[in-house]
Amino acid sequence: MLLVTVLAGCTPAGGDRAAPGQGTTAAPSTTAAVAAAPPPPACALPPLRTRLAQLLLVGFPGTVAGPESRRLVDQGVGGLLLFRRNVASAGQVRALVRALRGRAAIPLEVAVDQEPGRRVARLAGMVRATPSARELGRMPPERVYRYGLTLGRDLDGLGITADLAPVLDVTGARWDGVIGDRSFAADPAAASVAAVAFMRGLADGGVATVGKHFPGHGATTVDSHQRLPVVEGTPARLAARELVPFQAAIRGGLDAVMVGHLLVRGVDGRAPATLSRPVIGGLLRDRLGFDGLVVSDALEMGAITATWPLPVAAERALAAGVDQLLLSGHTQVTAVLDRLEQAVEAGRVPEARVREAFLRVQRFKRVARWSSCQA
Repeated sequence: MLLVTVLAGCTPAGGDRAAPGQGTTAAPSTTAAVAAAPPPPACALPPLRTRLAQLLLVGFPGTVAGPESRRLVDQGVGGLLLFRRNVASAGQVRALVRALRGRAAIPLEVAVDQEPGRRVARLAGMVRATPSARELGRMPPERVYRYGLTLGRDLDGLGITADLAPVLDVTGARWDGVIGDRSFAADPAAASVAAVAFMRGLADGGVATVGKHFPGHGATTVDSHQRLPVVEGTPARLAARELVPFQAAIRGGLDAVMVGHLLVRGVDGRAPATLSRPVIGGLLRDRLGFDGLVVSDALEMGAITATWPLPVAAERALAAGVDQLLLSGHTQVTAVLDRLEQAVEAGRVPEARVREAFLRVQRFKRVARWSSCQA
């Protein structure tokens, strides 16, 4: 009996049971339990109209949560974008953001264009001032990081969840042109170091980051708010210059990339980058390996509306691979949603593309409700 007892207590060397497939058969009770385990719950996404509304980042009027902004939230719009017209004081911004975020059925993104310096700074006087990106580009990265961290904390304290920054363009035209001192440097390596340091500071401060303007706006002096800039660079030049900061930021954990309204002849000579599968799918997704959120620049800009009505541009951008459609105004939201819904129903935009974009938006917003659908 003693021998039987000792043998019953023995296990293989090392004290661990053999792994399945290594000569040990699972106990019948374990096998039965696994076989009887219920399948994981089905992934139930919201209705199509809600999924499409979640793809919109929209500007709105007013400094309080008025009828227009409340209606946008009630429609299920995924994010609201603050402009100077929306801000008067830090306390007012907090109250506005709190009211709108508290109304949303799905957590609401609240974004702002707050770059270093004064040129694109919607919250000047409400967050601590930062030198221009060009000035930051001459500083040690540790100092650049601290400036980003300070700004990120200030934005987070106002309830803002995302900053449309940093600018990742390498200045290749006049330093005082469209991008100018919004760029960290004219040298790709220097721009990369400073931009990534600033981006990490923003992220550690509590806000999501959106690098822009892919695949690089610095080589042109044409303002895409007015007309379509043309970038003549070859793919080799893009890889050696314009894409370098984007690649560095992606490796550093960049949350989102904003695609610019740029005709990049070396990649797609027919469509602006915002509406181009070769640029978004081929260059950004496949070549650079980016799997985060892709955001359009504002679709009302002249580079787009000179050729396409806004709802048509929205459909083309979504079909090309843009996940989040930026509208600086709110008046055409219903028309855009109608067009997108019709495009899905007619098969021009696959439902799989909407699903993919919707889930990326939720991941960007750190919404875990549909995390089981990400696989």
